[in-house]
Amino acid sequence: MKRLNINLSSERFRLLVIFLGTILIAGLLFIINSISGILNILVFITQAIAGIIFALWYARIFLSYLVELREKEPEKKVGIPLGWAIFGIITCVINIIVWGFFSPLIFNFPKIYFLVPSALVMVEISYVFIKGNRRKARDWLIIVYNVFAFLYLFNWTLVDFGIDLPNILGIFSHTINSGVMWWQIVFVNTTAFFSPTFIFPIYMLNPRYYFAKPVKDYIKARAEIKKETLLDELKEGDKEADQSKLPGERTPFFEERRKLREQDEEIQAIEKELAKVSEEDDVKYAQHIGANDFPFYLRKFVSNFDSFLRIISLSIILVLIVVTPIVFVGNITMNAIPKHTKQTYDVRSNMVLAVQGNVFSTFDINGNLTSSWYNDLIKEIAWVKELHATHIRYDISSNALSNSATKGYLNFGLNKIQNSGLKLILSVAGDFVLTKRELLNTIYEDSIEIAKDFQPDYMIIFNEVNGELLSYVSEPVEIEEWFPAIINTTNVIKTQNPTTKVVTTILAIGDGIDALQKMLANSSLNLDAIGLIFYPVFFGWRLNKLLKYRDIYRAADTSLQFWISEIGMESFNFGEVAQAKFLSKIASMASNEDELNASGICITSLKDNLGYTINRGLTSHFGLVYYNERKKRAFEAISYAYGKILGII
Repeated sequence: MKRLNINLSSERFRLLVIFLGTILIAGLLFIINSISGILNILVFITQAIAGIIFALWYARIFLSYLVELREKEPEKKVGIPLGWAIFGIITCVINIIVWGFFSPLIFNFPKIYFLVPSALVMVEISYVFIKGNRRKARDWLIIVYNVFAFLYLFNWTLVDFGIDLPNILGIFSHTINSGVMWWQIVFVNTTAFFSPTFIFPIYMLNPRYYFAKPVKDYIKARAEIKKETLLDELKEGDKEADQSKLPGERTPFFEERRKLREQDEEIQAIEKELAKVSEEDDVKYAQHIGANDFPFYLRKFVSNFDSFLRIISLSIILVLIVVTPIVFVGNITMNAIPKHTKQTYDVRSNMVLAVQGNVFSTFDINGNLTSSWYNDLIKEIAWVKELHATHIRYDISSNALSNSATKGYLNFGLNKIQNSGLKLILSVAGDFVLTKRELLNTIYEDSIEIAKDFQPDYMIIFNEVNGELLSYVSEPVEIEEWFPAIINTTNVIKTQNPTTKVVTTILAIGDGIDALQKMLANSSLNLDAIGLIFYPVFFGWRLNKLLKYRDIYRAADTSLQFWISEIGMESFNFGEVAQAKFLSKIASMASNEDELNASGICITSLKDNLGYTINRGLTSHFGLVYYNERKKRAFEAISYAYGKILGII
């Protein structure tokens, strides 16, 4: 029986250890983040740290290229041409500036600002890798990493311009986006589902490592040099001997044989040295070539830093290699949903067909609106009517209500919407506070103000009782603890405006089923509707989860309306086609009596970048319209679906 031999020092074993270690660390981080959410708070700090690390790495590469401007030592044969060394220096300087100083501000700039320097790096990487002398397994993985990262940034840049790749190209490009999204969810931020929240710079190769002559070739060259030296010494010795000889005197035969034997023995010793060389020695030699221009006390640090960054890149790409095929199958599944014209819709003329608007849901930290809010509002009203929507929803923050200028704009704008024939759904967004009592007081006071001043048709209070609402407080809260506040707030809203109907929503994940059962069992809540918030992962079969909530609702035999109060899909992560098919599928299920039979549905959102006043950098791609105002395929799909449900198409 053949024994199993495991070489603990082999490269494959090291890759396996890196992969397993990455999975273990990722699992722990994901569990910690899911429980505490602490990494979400540190996401921007993480970006800044990453920017600093990669700025240092580019600085290290910069010095490596700088050395290449000097005359090369023939024995080392590093060999990178002068022109490419200059190009590398320029590329490094640009990337140090862009990634080192601006990466924390990546959402404030169009992504093309980051794509261009990364493209320069990709040119350099390709040249170094193709022309270099080393291409081992991990080096191929690093190249895959670079290509993956570059295509991700390229896709993000296309989205900035309102461009989506068609057909199979689109599926592949959004497979890359979704793969990176899952990497972000595990390592960086659990809310990466909703937007690209973290970008990793291109990992630059070490040119001196790749261009150093393979050590076997180096030793062969040494052998040749030694052989030539010995021959020269012999010839020189012979000349000297000849000059010292008397006329007719000869060199003894045995002395000539001794010199030749010594020469052969020395060459054989070099060849034996060559035979002992392993791949590991080759790597060490190349690393020495890459770091030997630093002072002695820095060489170990530089070597360790190189290894650290290689492990990061290898860890990411190994995880992506596992995730990507799963994501690809998921994207295929989402694209396999029939298009909107092939769906069936029941005619429901009294159904609430809503879309979430941007103008009055988007404020800066002081509650200010964008400077172009009025022109944007005119466009939104036109878009909502084109969608055949009956209602438009806005999330009103506490800062907006306390801002006197914004409050006046709200009065004017919301009145204009109602005069245009559209109905209003206003969500009490609240604000981040420290205690549950402060949050309850904020929601209660904001609800009174909104109901009294704006008189909406519907108000959403305590949005995501088992989700986002919990992130507003610094203490754990059981769902039953919200019930007294829901009752009090609902009663005061109806006192201020008896025609306003009140909705509370549940996030359809985790304990959502338990939360729905408890809310339906409490008849004293005095609500008019209960809403379900649902976002896709990447498999169509997850739609069956909605049917479980429907079954619980039907079993309760309640007079409450059942809504799909928030449904959306990121076109960046899944693609325009998948977004259009998925949203029209949900609209079909919501309207059909034998499926969800919902009384209302609200699409998130009308335009990209919902909730942010960043003028140019995009952080959210849930919109039916791109940030540059080009309509996505989902716009046509929802317009068709809503028109069918109302019976006007």
